[in-house]
Amino acid sequence: MSCSQQKETAKSESQVDQKQSPNIIFILTDDQGWTQTSHLADPDVPNSISDYYETPNMDRLAKSGVLFTQGYAPNPICSPTRNSLMFGQNAARHMYSEDADWYKKTADWLTIPRVLKKANPDYRTAHFGKWHIAMEPNVAGFDKDDGMTSNSGGEIYGEGFLVHKDYIESSNEYLKKNKVPNPLNIRKVGKPTLYWSDTNPKDIFGITERAKGFMNESIKENKPFYVQLSHYATHLSLVSTKESYEYFKTKAEGDRHKSPEFAAMLKDMDASIGMILDFVKEAGIEDNTYIFLMGDNGGRLSFNQMGSVDDQRKLLESHYATEPDRNIPLQDGKHSFYEGGLRVPFMAAGPGIQNNRVSTTPVTGLDLLPTFADLAGFTGAYPAEIDGGSMKSLLLDEKVTEVNRSKEALYFHQSSHRPSRSAVRLGDYKLIKYWGKENKYEGTPKVQLFDLSKDLSEEKDLSKENPEKTQELENLLTNFIKETKTVTKRRDIAGAYYRLMDDIKMRK
Repeated sequence: MSCSQQKETAKSESQVDQKQSPNIIFILTDDQGWTQTSHLADPDVPNSISDYYETPNMDRLAKSGVLFTQGYAPNPICSPTRNSLMFGQNAARHMYSEDADWYKKTADWLTIPRVLKKANPDYRTAHFGKWHIAMEPNVAGFDKDDGMTSNSGGEIYGEGFLVHKDYIESSNEYLKKNKVPNPLNIRKVGKPTLYWSDTNPKDIFGITERAKGFMNESIKENKPFYVQLSHYATHLSLVSTKESYEYFKTKAEGDRHKSPEFAAMLKDMDASIGMILDFVKEAGIEDNTYIFLMGDNGGRLSFNQMGSVDDQRKLLESHYATEPDRNIPLQDGKHSFYEGGLRVPFMAAGPGIQNNRVSTTPVTGLDLLPTFADLAGFTGAYPAEIDGGSMKSLLLDEKVTEVNRSKEALYFHQSSHRPSRSAVRLGDYKLIKYWGKENKYEGTPKVQLFDLSKDLSEEKDLSKENPEKTQELENLLTNFIKETKTVTKRRDIAGAYYRLMDDIKMRK
């Protein structure tokens, strides 16, 4: 890893007046697919809307600002995406770096809260909800946070609340005893997808109330703020209020979406987003507050065997899911480098952003750090490793249709403790490369080429038909791999977040 990456080169050249520094609210949803809203993810794609789920407040946010039809998560998995968002750097530079100890060297890396404080030291910053980043929140520069939280904070199997082995046995017994049909021939998994009713599902409302309290404090102190709400929803397990669940139990199923358990959890999270929108309006800070929302990766492709648990934690019933291909018209889902794993809900609203806008410009979560910095008035230099570009001009001027980044193409990569895969998008073309043999994808290792303007579902591989474009994109990818000094094969190593947690325990 380069020396320039280990040191912040960003220095503020001038400080903006506190009153001119906008508030920024960033809402990050978990495992929410591109089509899992009740508004069209792309007005030109008729089936890019759910035929069952309801998200009136996300719809409201999209209508009050700009909806990005081609918004990308930096990675198809949550932890590398969250690290990438915080640093504004592609996961190839950290999560999958040749330097496995990169996470021990981040004390002076540029982060979202740090760059905002460089723009204006009066910024108050907070993070609430799921962290899952290989850096302690206070070290990243947050004034308030929930600590080193991860998936377990939103799981009913977390911290021994439910012992999954008990439910494997109970679920299998129920399915066999009741001869429950399995029309999709779904395979059983180690952890049954259980539904649980709760008054504060996934800490949705707890996260929201803590954020509102923080914003109130900042307003009283007349300080600009940045607050990030990183929801555990809609990651498994499936949890919601009883009211939301009962509502969807009586609603007619859609053809593509039909799980009342997931729909209820999504509805509860959406309600909390409405609470944030209402707070901003009631607090009278609409004219100086930007709100961004995006998903951390594509939605799960399907569910496995499912069940419901009562208030005494007893399994009530178990059944097989009947909701396959949840991300249609996109192919595949979370973990995949097809659009189903990378394309996510992405929208923004705030002063100067015209409402009811739709942008077809490809944007990525890597763009958020420089965008937030630009909105805050930061005028310094960035480290060479920043891969995103500011969306400020794109947000405020309808005539702007590009984001200026250090590289024209968008890159996606994973390896190390995960299957080695990469993707690169340049214009309408996208290349996917499988570096090793994988059972899920036939004929691997291989490369595939798609024209997304004509083939959103990535069904027609053009790599043989258009070898020149295939070679062009593969060369770009090869150069990116060399530049970032990332690995392209498996190694026996745990994720950096978990290694950091072990280090923290040893320190204690």
